[in-house]
Amino acid sequence: WLKGSSQERKGPGRSARMSDNGVCFAERLTQVVAESRHKCRGREHMGEKWLERESKLLDAALDLFKLRCTRAAEQQQCEATVSFEVLTRDIPNFPTRIVKDSTYLVDSWGEGAAEWWFYATRGTTVAWVPGTPVLFAEVLEAMIGKFVDRAQSLGFRACLREAGTWKVTAAWGLPDEKAAKRSRTESEATGDAHNGR
Repeated sequence: WLKGSSQERKGPGRSARMSDNGVCFAERLTQVVAESRHKCRGREHMGEKWLERESKLLDAALDLFKLRCTRAAEQQQCEATVSFEVLTRDIPNFPTRIVKDSTYLVDSWGEGAAEWWFYATRGTTVAWVPGTPVLFAEVLEAMIGKFVDRAQSLGFRACLREAGTWKVTAAWGLPDEKAAKRSRTESEATGDAHNGR
């Protein structure tokens, strides 16, 4: 019985448990896990590259937004509505779009890469497939919430995205400033009439 067991360990049963290079199945699985973790770390690094790039793009968008709000204030307005999508057209190296079959797709990633965006927005478990088209709207959608958060930090009385659009409206000054200004103007006109002017 012992002799048979010993031969069984050395015979076909033993080689069936070992791979071609002498590594057992469980050891191979450990290697697969390590390789998978390494791939995920590389993908995480690419995702971080996009987040760094995206932060610079959002900073540029915020500067343009502040400029548009300043222009509105110079025209004695207490609010401004600006399209985030229109702002992005004026940002150097922002991803560009093309129309293909009536759909806007990302054409160029500027100083970024599609796989960077993919891993930053969709996670690292699934591998990016080169050449996969990316909807331009997906890129904007992934950024607009962060843009609104940054704009809200500027101290506006109100700052929000108009539902179903790329438009962001910011308001400053007192909520009833227009009404107060109108009231003062009417009072002055009434006062002038009472004073015989």
